[in-house]
Amino acid sequence: MFVRLGIILALVVAAAPLSAQNFKIGVVSADVILKELPDAIKAGKTIEEAGLKIRDTLQMMQKEFETRIESYRKQEAMMTADAKRKEEESLGALRQRFLQYQEEKLGQTGEIARMREELLQPIRAKVSEAINTVAKEEKINLVLDKVGGIVLYSEDKADITYKVLDRMKRGN
Repeated sequence: MFVRLGIILALVVAAAPLSAQNFKIGVVSADVILKELPDAIKAGKTIEEAGLKIRDTLQMMQKEFETRIESYRKQEAMMTADAKRKEEESLGALRQRFLQYQEEKLGQTGEIARMREELLQPIRAKVSEAINTVAKEEKINLVLDKVGGIVLYSEDKADITYKVLDRMKRGN
């Protein structure tokens, strides 16, 4: 985290001679903004409530599976081979439904992830707009996220991509 921030700062200082221009850098803690912004707090509660309902359902499914396993183990010795196979298939299907439900709800592209993105995207856009506005008002050339060390705002004149590319192509 600090290494990445240090690298970014070193590149900025090396690329923009401070004597030639008054280069101002701002730092924002996006985590603090998202923890204290009322809209973000509300979205977090909505996501958490949905997650709790899903976890409750998963716990009930898990308990049902464990009860069925326990019952199967008690009766296994008295079951025919065909009955054992059918019960094992039924248990396997129950386990598969559990895993499928878990993935559909809590997976990377599951319901909670989609809900999080849907609720937080407009908030992120508002935060980004506010950062841009404050940076322009304060005449800040570059704004970094304090925790992640990522660039949240930069003036076009701070972008030296093509200068670096040209230098590299020339072999210097």
